[in-house]
Formats: sequence, C-alpha cells, structure tokens
Amino acid sequence: MKDDSFARTGLPDNILDSLNIQLLEKFRKYNSNGNNLFCSYMTIGQKYENELLVIGREPSYWLEDFSTAELNKDMGPTFVFRAKARHPSLYGRDSLCPLNYVTDLWGETENRRKYDTSYNSMLDPFWCCAKEIVMKLGICKDEKNWSSYIALTYLYKIAYSSNKYLFEKPRLMQLEHCKEMLQLELSILKPKRILFLTGMKHAQDFLNLSDCKELEKYVCPLGEFEYDGHKAQTVVSVNPKKYPREELVNLILEEFNYNFP
Repeated sequence: MKDDSFARTGLPDNILDSLNIQLLEKFRKYNSNGNNLFCSYMTIGQKYENELLVIGREPSYWLEDFSTAELNKDMGPTFVFRAKARHPSLYGRDSLCPLNYVTDLWGETENRRKYDTSYNSMLDPFWCCAKEIVMKLGICKDEKNWSSYIALTYLYKIAYSSNKYLFEKPRLMQLEHCKEMLQLELSILKPKRILFLTGMKHAQDFLNLSDCKELEKYVCPLGEFEYDGHKAQTVVSVNPKKYPREELVNLILEEFNYNFP
C-alpha cells in the first residue's frame, strides 16, 4: 500500500472522511452474524469530466472487505477507513484508474487472479446498464475503458460483502450519516448528470422527497434538480435487476433528452 498520508486539499474532503470514520464507529457493536462488510467511498474515474455520476443502492462488490472484529481493534475504524475504503477509491488495484476493476472483471478474464474474486461485472445488471448509458450518451467512445469516464457512489456506504442486501436495521443505522455524505460528495464531484440506479423507494430519503406517489414509475425524471446549491439533470431508475435492460436503458436515455439516431 502506498503511504500518501491521505493528505487533503479541501474542507469537504476532511468532513467526508470524518463522517466515514464515525459511521464505522457505529458498526463496532453491530452483529453481522459472521458476514464480512464492505465500506465504499466515492470513486472518481481517471477521465471523469463531470459528465455523469452513477449512484447505486449499496455496493455489490468492493476491492476490500473487513470484519467487525477489525473495527474493534485499536484505531480500528480509522484503519479500516483508510486501508479498505479510501485507498481502494483512490488507486484501485494498479494505481491508474480506481474504476478499472469494472472492465478488468468484465467476462472471463485472467485479471480475476489479480483481484482474487469470482465477481463478474458483465453479469451485474447495474454495470451493464451503466455501460450502455455511458456509451450511448457519447461520454466515452472506447468500450475498453468506459468506466474511467464516470464517478460512482452508493446511497448506503456499508454493505454485506456477499450477494445479499442489507437488512433494515443496518440501513437505518447509517441513513443520516449517508445523507450528509451524499451532499458533500456532490459538492466535490459537481456532476452535470446524476443517475440513481436505486429505485425511488430508496432514493427519496436522500432527495428529501416526502410524497413520491406520482413518481413511482420505472424511470423518474427530476429535471435540473437542486442539491444544496448544486444543480444536475437527475434521473431515478428502478434497480436494473428488475426490468429488461434494453427497455430500461432507452427509458433512461429519453429522460436524459438523448436524441436517438
């Protein structure tokens, strides 16, 4: 691991890091029933130019996981944050682009040995949907490094490092911290477009939308939505696992005012 001292250049970053460590502190006493956990951190592609921020519900894959036992060691939350959340979000596996893992793990590839995982991003509807949106919006022309052109974050930062969603209790434990983190992330990333691949049910608390009955569609356009001083063209989509991908991609593109050829 590189020793970059995790130096900061701006106040929002300092606050964001502090919130992450506080969040990990809350999970010291959490009974994970033997499940290891992920702690994600906003990830900025090497070629990101503020075109698109993709937001997921919670990470289904992250480069590093940890146990609650690690959180209970001296400096546990601080170490876990630095080594297993922040560092992977900065450098990934090869210090080039932290989002390279998406394309490295796409399909049957030799790269899987380097990552020591069976995770295949090509089989993940989340990434398949994101890729098509990036390519069809013209944000990237090269399929080999398309993930380097986006920024990524998740609503819920801590998740099980297994193929199952969090229960309600651990979601509620982190909700308020995560809402504050999202606002800070947006102030740093300043995206022109934001795509929530989460469903409105999970996004509404983060968007401060109390009555979403009229927005309960598969794809909900929110227009130039204002996030505490920053505006971005925002689309909230149902989880890609729950809708045919081609149809879902076309609906999302329509709401991003994409002109079909």
